[in-house]
Amino acid sequence: MIRRIGPILLAMGMLCSACAWGQNDTGTADNAPPTQPGPKPAFTYPDTTPSLDFLSEGIENSSLTLGIGAGFAFDSNGYANTPTTTTTQNRWLFNVAPSIRIQQFLPKISWHLAYAGGLQVYQPISGPANSGSSNLFSQHASAGLIWQMTRHWQLSADNRYTYSANPFDSYLSIPGSPSINNPNPIAYLPLTRYELNSAVMTVTNQITKRDTLAFTGTSDLRRTSTYSVVTSVPFFNMVSYAGRVNYSHQLTPRLSLGAGYDFNSLDFGHGQQRSGIQTISFTGDYLIRPTMTISGWIGPEYTSTKDTVNLPIIGPVIAYTTLWSTAFGVNYGWQGQRNSLRAGYSRQVSDGGGITATTQVNNVNAAYRRRLTDKLNFLLGMRYLHDASITSSARTYDNIYGNIGFTYQFTKSFDATANYVRIHQSQSSAFIIGSRTYDDNRVGVSINYSWNHPLGR
Repeated sequence: MIRRIGPILLAMGMLCSACAWGQNDTGTADNAPPTQPGPKPAFTYPDTTPSLDFLSEGIENSSLTLGIGAGFAFDSNGYANTPTTTTTQNRWLFNVAPSIRIQQFLPKISWHLAYAGGLQVYQPISGPANSGSSNLFSQHASAGLIWQMTRHWQLSADNRYTYSANPFDSYLSIPGSPSINNPNPIAYLPLTRYELNSAVMTVTNQITKRDTLAFTGTSDLRRTSTYSVVTSVPFFNMVSYAGRVNYSHQLTPRLSLGAGYDFNSLDFGHGQQRSGIQTISFTGDYLIRPTMTISGWIGPEYTSTKDTVNLPIIGPVIAYTTLWSTAFGVNYGWQGQRNSLRAGYSRQVSDGGGITATTQVNNVNAAYRRRLTDKLNFLLGMRYLHDASITSSARTYDNIYGNIGFTYQFTKSFDATANYVRIHQSQSSAFIIGSRTYDDNRVGVSINYSWNHPLGR
């Protein structure tokens, strides 16, 4: 049932991907108000790549933004009931999502608050008799600040909360590869409803004009409504805490090098599996030209894992596993006047997104965007994930994702988006059910409107 219902929920994320809940008032330099004073993030190395957006990333002005997005999609998906049988479902998907965001920029501190709630309606056309229509709700909230404590010290913090009937909400805009500045990337597709809270805090010391020292702490909490070790597809609840210290030095205006140490603690299923991941990484960032960058990292990684399995009569059985591996990754970004490209690859031990627990993750992704006209943009993206459990060599999970999209900007506040999404997923040696595959095709259209009012005017 989980494999049948969960994948269908992707369309709501696609329809809301351009929703105004997380956006600032954007526009061209000709009609944008002057930027207000305020601190800017001091530490972005080494994953400072050109943006895929042709418009500015958001005019930083104190403002209140109200928005609403709505759309519909047609979904056709098939999943393997058994190795020899496949079930196909067709559905219409509808959604509406109002949003609110407030942000303020002061000389030494900037902050923001945002909230969005959505109604998602699923209407079956054909498929199993028990795949009836349903109305589902989602909640999104975020808060963050940047504080310039002294001339050389800065604190930044961000917290994001999501409760969703749609497990694909966060993944429709193709993300960059996990970077050394993001030690806990969440780039997976658990096929179930979930609740997620992610927090990050960074304290940065600009030692000199060329030297930076940063301390980062992260926390992630994920709960799924279908967690059970006896169900056919157990989705692992997770609590994660991580810390990192990183030093970087700018050798030349084009080249920066650095080194860092990470520790990541993962707890799945309230102690069913616990892992500690330690990584020493050496980083590099090279500005090929003002519109083109390449960055990467590499280093040894040590993982220690404790598994607890409760067997009938025998009781709990504990197993310990250790693994030495190499973590590395590379990101490339380029942007021209009408074209932009971003691509990346990474390999590291991290969370398996709930389908697997502690996992060796290989991630390949790329996204290309072209401005066809002043108001029409085209986006082509793909991602491939290969997850392999570090405690069971036969337990793997693969995901291939591709999308094509067009966005038309009627005005600065009103746009429409059309998307096609193709997903292929497979997992081997899953608990009880063995191997499974899933394919999904989706076509959707959405419209989004936002109203922005500067504060203090």
